[in-house]
Amino acid sequence: MKVLITGGMGVIGAETSRKFVKEGHRPVIFARHRDDSLVGDILDKIDFEQGDILDMPRILQAIKKNKVTHVVHAAAFVGAVSASNPALSVQVNVMGLVNVLEAARALDVQRVVFTSAKGVYGPVTGEYGSPTWKLIPEDMPKQPKRIYDSAKFMGENICIYYSDNMGLDTVSLRFASTYGPGKTARHGPMAVMSRIVENPANGLPFKLEKGGDDKDDFIYNKDSAAGIYLATLAGKLKSRVFNIGTGVGVTLKDFATVIKKHIPTAQMDIGDGLNFYGFPYPATGVYDISRAREELGYKPEYDLEKGIADYLTSLKRMKATA
Repeated sequence: MKVLITGGMGVIGAETSRKFVKEGHRPVIFARHRDDSLVGDILDKIDFEQGDILDMPRILQAIKKNKVTHVVHAAAFVGAVSASNPALSVQVNVMGLVNVLEAARALDVQRVVFTSAKGVYGPVTGEYGSPTWKLIPEDMPKQPKRIYDSAKFMGENICIYYSDNMGLDTVSLRFASTYGPGKTARHGPMAVMSRIVENPANGLPFKLEKGGDDKDDFIYNKDSAAGIYLATLAGKLKSRVFNIGTGVGVTLKDFATVIKKHIPTAQMDIGDGLNFYGFPYPATGVYDISRAREELGYKPEYDLEKGIADYLTSLKRMKATA
């Protein structure tokens, strides 16, 4: 197997690249710009192809040159930049995916794994929200509100179309709320679950006016990468879309409790209530991951205690090598 990872130097992409290396593979990272900050420890174990996912001839060239058999599509236009540039967001996040799928189909790639997002579900209400937090299944109605989430949902449907009509095997993964090294720098203030770790680690206070009682499914980046790895290598699958999370609801107050075990001097001020994201609708909830367990053999390794411990260790290592 030879895997090409678009966006392989991004937050999830870098951890995915690392996972493939750990499992004995040499991934090809396809990215618009070279940024080694999150992959510095594996530079001698990866190959780099610079290119834009809007440039299909370049994608074709990279796949053919490296004899790629599988593609992980993690490149995306994210965050506030996506929200403020809807036309470009759709161009990159939808047409970029189409280019990847077309190139993969033309060159007989065995499978494309598409990284989707929790936001495709849109508002999480009724029994799936507070206070009952019923586990969210993949077939819960989708009502994406943000342009990024709408593009992800369209991407999932495009992938299904290519599987049903174009002879290309695809898998889409909807990640729970991710956290881990690099997200604060790359995703800005929306990365609440990363700032809550990185601020104390850097001797800074963390303050949030409300939302401390809100439950969400927080997945550490290494578990996200494990889900991608399993989906890439899995045999014939019954399903094409999977929730990838922990299946456990935790609060930001839970985060604070764990962080203070590691950093007793941490200044944490988190208000009560719900909606820590500040969205105009409830966006938190807990995943049902039974489909991924059964079909992919996915089992999250990092609970909150282990995830935060590894996160803090990673931050120290990154500072030491910077």
